[in-house]
Amino acid sequence: MGEPRSGESELVTGAWRRLSSTVSESVGLKHALRRLQAVPARAARLVHALVDRMRVGGGPVVLTRLGALRGRRLQARTASQTPYYAFKGIRYAQPPRGPLRFRPPVPLEPWTGVRDALEEGAVCPHRFMLFDTYKGEEDCLFLNVYTPALPDKLTGYNPELAVMVWIHGGAFAVGSGNSFLYGPDHLVGAGVVLITLNYRLGALGFLSLENEEVSGNMGLKDQVMALRWVRDNVEHFGGDPGRVTIFGESAGAASVHLHMLSPQSQGLFHAAIAQSGLATSPWALAQDPLERAFELGRELGIVTNSTAELLGYLRATPSELLVKAGARLAGAPGKTADLQNTVALPFLPAVEPPAPDAFLTQHPRALLPGADVPFLTGYNAQEGIILFRRLQRYPKLLSELDREFRRVAPPELLAGAHAAAVVDDIRHFYFQQRPVDLRNIDSLIDLFTDVMFLRPVLDTVRLYANSNRTSPTYLYRFAFDGALGLFKRMLGISHPGACHGDEMGYLFYFSRLNYRLDDDSPELAVSRRMIQLWTNFAKTGNPTPPVDYESVIDFDWLPVNDTAHINYLDINSNFTLLEDPEPKRVLFWDGLYNSNGASVATTPTS
Repeated sequence: MGEPRSGESELVTGAWRRLSSTVSESVGLKHALRRLQAVPARAARLVHALVDRMRVGGGPVVLTRLGALRGRRLQARTASQTPYYAFKGIRYAQPPRGPLRFRPPVPLEPWTGVRDALEEGAVCPHRFMLFDTYKGEEDCLFLNVYTPALPDKLTGYNPELAVMVWIHGGAFAVGSGNSFLYGPDHLVGAGVVLITLNYRLGALGFLSLENEEVSGNMGLKDQVMALRWVRDNVEHFGGDPGRVTIFGESAGAASVHLHMLSPQSQGLFHAAIAQSGLATSPWALAQDPLERAFELGRELGIVTNSTAELLGYLRATPSELLVKAGARLAGAPGKTADLQNTVALPFLPAVEPPAPDAFLTQHPRALLPGADVPFLTGYNAQEGIILFRRLQRYPKLLSELDREFRRVAPPELLAGAHAAAVVDDIRHFYFQQRPVDLRNIDSLIDLFTDVMFLRPVLDTVRLYANSNRTSPTYLYRFAFDGALGLFKRMLGISHPGACHGDEMGYLFYFSRLNYRLDDDSPELAVSRRMIQLWTNFAKTGNPTPPVDYESVIDFDWLPVNDTAHINYLDINSNFTLLEDPEPKRVLFWDGLYNSNGASVATTPTS
């Protein structure tokens, strides 16, 4: 059975209790958002643009390689009220619509005059998570730049600050880089240039016909185009193009790791942070992407065996219908009763046919270890709490898993003659003779966390420790359950523990649910430390470098140096350096893989 819950993961802080007493976890946020949603999107953007113009007047102008952009000067909404400059809604590629749909991004043409970069651009088409409503426009390839300092044209001074490029998560199907979730206030206040971006999602970003016409990975190629924009232009915003850290969470973390493996991304970044996801995660790579494309066609009433005919119809289908059909595919009865479908939707990164501009032509495991750059990665202690979202929509999930438990086992362990014994071993370890039901949900949360997140990350850091990499690898476990764990709060989940996505509330300013925290609150203490660790890493490649200023960090985070004992940082109200996370559960899986001759790090599942 999984290890018993420690008191630390049951922590509910005073700030969270105060918040929950005044704001219903999901109702208050949803009510506020519905009021915002009642304003037509175009009218709201027009109002924002007019207000911005009145505020800015002659805002700061930056001359990029392609043309001039006007931004504005702002103050951080944190206690420090650090001033910074924002340039939002910067187009980094041509609109990928019409004949450019399902194609790699096309570079922009230069322009004359000054373009306003005062408001965020449209998000890419997806189903908005809170309401299951369609949102976005295909003209969505925008990025946002936030910088604490701009170059001085008179003196020639350039601050050459470290750059952090955020790649958002959302199962490759939802979300954006906009400040609704990813406010820049904390990170910019720590002295880095922050860049957030949109990339194509769902079928529009990841449809693959496994041919040269539509080879897949358009969303990842969008990210490469954005990174090229950063390389070519970030110095004009006070950034150092030689110190770019890419970081992301969930699907964004898998994207970060894929950039470490792809020749298209080589040289575009110099350090990487992958939070709760890797290229080797079992949910991060498409299985049978061509069959998925035909399934999408059938869902839209397109009955054909011809890829050319299918493509013609899909190119002519409105984006809203594509998004809604993809969502129906993901939620189809009979296809939801496994763990993989709780975090991944139908359209994912795929192995492409060899071509000069291909992003990924081999299984990720065949490409490890990839780029030799400083790497920081980790997982959340109760990632599996995200299962509650699937349970809210599909209450039969637990009974189906109880009846067909083999669906929770990693596919590579089911290939041999002992598959039934493997399934029995997993069930006995986590559940003994107990059923898979709500009374035993913590056991399922542990199992989900281990299969989907912990096992892939441990296999990867072990492989890195045994490789000829010269750059360090740092591992963390995020276990703090406080009021800024907003992903869980946003979904209306009250189960104790650090859920998938909860750590983001400690790095970013979530503007739509803001409340005052006492300056000595444990939430702010955790946030300050995490921000310093993450930005130190971006600045130096080391989260705890020797410093000559007042620091909130009083320890050395040791990298993973060997596989005998895995060093990691346990992030809770106290930050503790430990060895070997979840030892009983890891020992169980090591034994299971060794006895069945399988290895997640080396054996492809497709």
